[in-house]
Amino acid sequence: QMVKETFGDLLHLSESEAMPVFPSPEDLRGKIIISTKPPKEYLETKSSKEEAQNGSAEEESVWGDEIPDNKAQVATARQVSEKDTERYVEEDEEMEKKVQQGVNGEYKSLISISLTRRKHDMDQDLKVDPEKVSRMSLGEAAYEKATITHGSEIIKFTQRNLLRIFPKTTRITSSNYNPLMGWRYGAQMVAANMQGHGRKLWLTQGMFRANGGCGYVKKPDFLMNTDKMFDPRSKLPVKTRLKVTVYMGDGWRFDFRKTHFDKCSPPDFYARVGIAGVVADTMMKETKVIMDNWIPTWDHEFEFPLSVPELALLRVEVHESDNHQKDDFAGQTCLPVWELRSGIRSVRLYARDGEVLRSVKLLMRFEFS
Repeated sequence: QMVKETFGDLLHLSESEAMPVFPSPEDLRGKIIISTKPPKEYLETKSSKEEAQNGSAEEESVWGDEIPDNKAQVATARQVSEKDTERYVEEDEEMEKKVQQGVNGEYKSLISISLTRRKHDMDQDLKVDPEKVSRMSLGEAAYEKATITHGSEIIKFTQRNLLRIFPKTTRITSSNYNPLMGWRYGAQMVAANMQGHGRKLWLTQGMFRANGGCGYVKKPDFLMNTDKMFDPRSKLPVKTRLKVTVYMGDGWRFDFRKTHFDKCSPPDFYARVGIAGVVADTMMKETKVIMDNWIPTWDHEFEFPLSVPELALLRVEVHESDNHQKDDFAGQTCLPVWELRSGIRSVRLYARDGEVLRSVKLLMRFEFS
């Protein structure tokens, strides 16, 4: 009743319980969509079991150590139980009481996209029903394991259905996994923690700078190809080479105190430039350090061979070198490679929390060959 009163005509209500295909994004513009388990399945899920799994290590040697968020709280990770995981994707206990009071039909009529109850058997979970479409949620660890054993099935599933990946509950400091592990296989919904900022969240912000920042990015065509299934783990041929030249940077002297980076002298800036994408394309390189200069001039050219430019993000970071302590963070940006245009560009940098720095910019050149 509260949902109906609050959203009214904005609610998207499905005409039938089983949709053969999803409405297009254009049809759903400005609409509120409710997607959850039907009442009966919601109650039955409470008794289901699944093994807790640990996520595998990511390409940390390439990414570098995570840049800590000053607001992130330090806590001891606790053991994950299936009850914790299920609670993450379920409604609260109050909904269970209301379901038992006999409002099943009315509640069910609001569910525009039904959430499929997992059978905890990947062969069954990823089975495509030609008669209807649905949505499924997978925890980060379970999904990562599935990409190894059922990679092509995941891509096939997401060609017709929605797949949502959510962070494991041991991430109690609100850290994030690499969202590209979801995008590589066509997962449309890659849930991220927004309380803790870092490199993984910057990728999410970078991905959705595409398409004018409207919040919708079209899936690459090769992930919709039913004739030849894409395999992001395979050795893929190089499609294009991206040359990136970092000429110089400026603006820190306007946005930061003179003693912010170094109390005794001007800062010693260097830039890190790299690619985040499929495993074959992922790499990170550095410029030299320019000593004692608020306006560093690097004139450094990088070249990146790209196998899948449609899933590649250009990562740029600037740090201030400190021989005695941890290097200071001085700005970052993440840009969709498929939207870059050749030529010389002024590139704005962002703070750790994703807010744009008012004055800081890099002078860069992009060239494809």
